[in-house]
Amino acid sequence: MKKTFLVSWALLSLLLIGLVLRELWVDPSFASVFALGMAGYYSFCFFKLILAAYMPWGLLGSYRRAGYWLCLILLPMTLIPLHSAYEVWVRGAYVAAQTSRRTALLQQVLGWLQDAIGYLGPLLALGAFGLGMAVVLLRLLRGQVAR
Repeated sequence: MKKTFLVSWALLSLLLIGLVLRELWVDPSFASVFALGMAGYYSFCFFKLILAAYMPWGLLGSYRRAGYWLCLILLPMTLIPLHSAYEVWVRGAYVAAQTSRRTALLQQVLGWLQDAIGYLGPLLALGAFGLGMAVVLLRLLRGQVAR
């Protein structure tokens, strides 16, 4: 089973890095270089997660290592609300995207904050959410064992 996960990891990593390298070749920009760095980062973290999960007591024991790599995988996701806050700051107002059932409540709250406080309401809420997620993940990382 470990070999199956490693082979699927290798195929997906090669495919993803190949697509990003093609994009970098076609349109060299800072965004393409950042995407290449993120693809390499995720490839490395998932490789180490697979290895850690197949160690003895890798998921449950006192010397667990899988949680460390899982927190590192989730850490860049904290940039998404910060990027949304930056977009609010650039536009000077919060503009709701297409509403779906899952995001309707969040968009109503952000719209209410904009009505109550101005564009700083959604900016501060999104910034606090992104930074809060990062702090929680970094605190979880301190409790994990990485060897």
